[in-house]
Amino acid sequence: MCTNLLHDKIYMTSTLHFRRFAGSLFVVFLLCAFSCAVCSAQPNQQQPTKSQKGQTEPAQKGESAEKAPFDPTKAKDAGVGMPTPYDKFIALDQVLTKTKVDWPQVFRKVAVDIDPDKFTDKDVAVPMILGVRIADGVMAIKAKDAELLNKCASDIEKLAKKLGVSDADLGRARAVRAAANKGEWLKVFMELGFFQQDIMKKIDEPEHATHGTLLIVTGWMQGARYTTTVVDDNYSAETSNLLREPLLAKALNEKIGSLPANLQSSPLVAKLRDVLPQIEKILNVPRDGAISKEDVEQLNKLATDVVKAAMGTTS
Repeated sequence: MCTNLLHDKIYMTSTLHFRRFAGSLFVVFLLCAFSCAVCSAQPNQQQPTKSQKGQTEPAQKGESAEKAPFDPTKAKDAGVGMPTPYDKFIALDQVLTKTKVDWPQVFRKVAVDIDPDKFTDKDVAVPMILGVRIADGVMAIKAKDAELLNKCASDIEKLAKKLGVSDADLGRARAVRAAANKGEWLKVFMELGFFQQDIMKKIDEPEHATHGTLLIVTGWMQGARYTTTVVDDNYSAETSNLLREPLLAKALNEKIGSLPANLQSSPLVAKLRDVLPQIEKILNVPRDGAISKEDVEQLNKLATDVVKAAMGTTS
């Protein structure tokens, strides 16, 4: 995967994009197969005469001419979905061809260990920690660590229940664990993507809108901790450029700024308001520019400060 896929408005794509891509390939395959079957079944079908072609071609040209050019002013903001660090992991593997990344080691170095039962602040802390553990779950898949993925899935399930997500909406957590225990990692990847969608659908409901914002922002922070750890250990201008996504950082900052007044007074939200502009500044480099090693380390520190604050510790 080339690094250009990660520039500007193309951010860390979700597993939904992966499923759409796979589904599109399957549909194309079926259409091609169907077309071949039709051609084989009708070998003697007459070709259109020149006069017939003349009758149809003007209409086709007319249809093409009627298409309006793309107008960027009419583009609509679809909002910020749940960013996933998985694309960054893949890109790092593509760039670091001479150095095999020890993903299990990275996972154990960065992943958090929590007790979901101790978090009671459903307005701020619970959705933030949920975002962190979802990012940990994605990393556990990359590391192919069934034991730690099981722990992530269990924590995600317990935290989601605190936000009102029902048992019916959490059924995929069991599917994730079952597939991981069998070593079926492609199925795990797909099931975790569905699981995240089930949670986000629930949290996207009006009464949970603020939960979704905090989950997305903090999940992205935990993903940044993983990617900056690998980039810092294997620093180059090319690897640092993979972190470049100023528009996403700006969008996340705006979402935090739009939270209601009763949440703006939360120390955790205040921490996000303080950190996100600093992160946006670090990531705002030219398209082909590099982020300095010092700034990569600072980005890791800022993200770590947020995650530790959410966990209730700054040590």
